[in-house]
Amino acid sequence: MNKKEMLTIAKDLNSFIDNSPTSSHCVVESEKILKKAGFRKLEESKKWNLKAGDKFYIIRHETSLMAGVIGKKKPNTSGFRIIGSHTDSPSIKLKPNSVHTKAGYVQLATEIYGGPIYASWMDKDLSLAGRVVVKKGKSYEIKLVDLNKLVFSIPQLAIHYNSDVNKAYNINPQDHLVPVLGLSKKALNDDWMKEQIAKKLKVKASEIVNYDMELYPVQKGIISGINEEFVVNRNLDNKSMVHASLKAILDAKASDSTQIIALYDNEEVGSSTTNGGNSTLTADILERLSGSREDYFRAIAVSYYMSADGAHAFHPNYGGKFDDKNKVFVNEGPVIKVNANTRYATTAESSSVFEMICKKRKIPYQKFVNRSDVRGGGTIGSMIATNIGIRTVDVGNAMFAMHSTREMCGVDDHAYMIEAMNGFLEF
Repeated sequence: MNKKEMLTIAKDLNSFIDNSPTSSHCVVESEKILKKAGFRKLEESKKWNLKAGDKFYIIRHETSLMAGVIGKKKPNTSGFRIIGSHTDSPSIKLKPNSVHTKAGYVQLATEIYGGPIYASWMDKDLSLAGRVVVKKGKSYEIKLVDLNKLVFSIPQLAIHYNSDVNKAYNINPQDHLVPVLGLSKKALNDDWMKEQIAKKLKVKASEIVNYDMELYPVQKGIISGINEEFVVNRNLDNKSMVHASLKAILDAKASDSTQIIALYDNEEVGSSTTNGGNSTLTADILERLSGSREDYFRAIAVSYYMSADGAHAFHPNYGGKFDDKNKVFVNEGPVIKVNANTRYATTAESSSVFEMICKKRKIPYQKFVNRSDVRGGGTIGSMIATNIGIRTVDVGNAMFAMHSTREMCGVDDHAYMIEAMNGFLEF
């Protein structure tokens, strides 16, 4: 793949993320891509009748999606090839009774989701997006909303009142991560927010039963660097891997094995939800695709799983934070993540499978290990391996500023990862 093609894919990644301010929006964007490629939606509540070559997808609770292509052979003999990623990123969500006025300023009470870098949310142009439950007759329906015209910020305190601000951040999320929306001489409450949502959705405010809204930075993604080598955007962790897996399954050639991508929610808060990586979602779908409990166990024994999530690139300004013998760099290929205490699920066997795929396709790859005195983060990999009993490798692309509102990864790496994922699905 030449540089022009890599840039085209990187720009498509930015567009995908720009249109995906929340997990739900990410699933909708993914669904559009799949439907255009001929994938058919299945409902968990209905019986499935699938045959070799069929393309399908399932959405659970608006924020998670699994899609696949049925293999030429039955799963109990050829197994599954699965790539897992997650649709969510650290963010700031609205609390109930969030809208209020303080000294004439209209503000929002917020709550932290996951582990964001607090300072990166300050002095940024922000808006709100999320899911809304709207009454429909005796029942309800769930709609997505993006209040992109409502732009506000969380102003920092001037350095004159906080002379130590550049020495160490001391941000209290309860007190300091409270947005300022505007000015008002009258007291406001959540009815005001319902009115804004109702206008956007073109429904009556009285029809809005509930909503789940979160803040997001409105700045669009860009390609940067003196040689156009970087992708800069919000939520690269982990919507970049969602995008890569979508591209991979669309490009993968037909195989004996059933090829699947799994886009989970709630990874940033532990995955223990109805549609997270630690839920029954994966096992539920795989067993149904296998045909019986017995055939499901036989299929798992010959299956492979790739957990795809961001990896930490060596940072030239903080070199002491990284293992001296296992530095990984931007645009030097996919990263295989290893941890002796199984924070990552990679084994010698699963790593070898990925390495062989990369070597066959002439894709550069790297290996990451934390310093021995750093615990490091985890992924869905170990959960999947534990719950399903499937051979799993943890991989990702090297990136800077993980969990910031503005992350950075490599143009070349995204193309490399798509090619590696493609090879994994065809393995």
